[in-house]
Amino acid sequence: MAKKKTAGRKKSKSRSKPREMVPRLERDLFPTGYDKAFGMASGPCRLCPDCDVEDACRYPDQARPSMEACGLDVYATVRAAGWELEVVRSEEDTPHFFGLILVD
Repeated sequence: MAKKKTAGRKKSKSRSKPREMVPRLERDLFPTGYDKAFGMASGPCRLCPDCDVEDACRYPDQARPSMEACGLDVYATVRAAGWELEVVRSEEDTPHFFGLILVD
């Protein structure tokens, strides 16, 4: 079994917020007629300490791909939405994490 190690990485509360909110918002949109809503979070998934990439996901109701993994330029997307976003250059800088839901 191929496993992707994620243990040992710090999990910040602000980083996990988009990963928690995006699936919930998708579920809220579905009964209102947006059955094609597709959500993306930020950064790598950390739902499992070790991800078995050769087996089915253990949390398909919660796991979402990251915007970066789908080829989106997060900085350009955030700026196009009218928000300011700067590159985090040191540990003293506050990082910002985003999620995105595509709705048809």
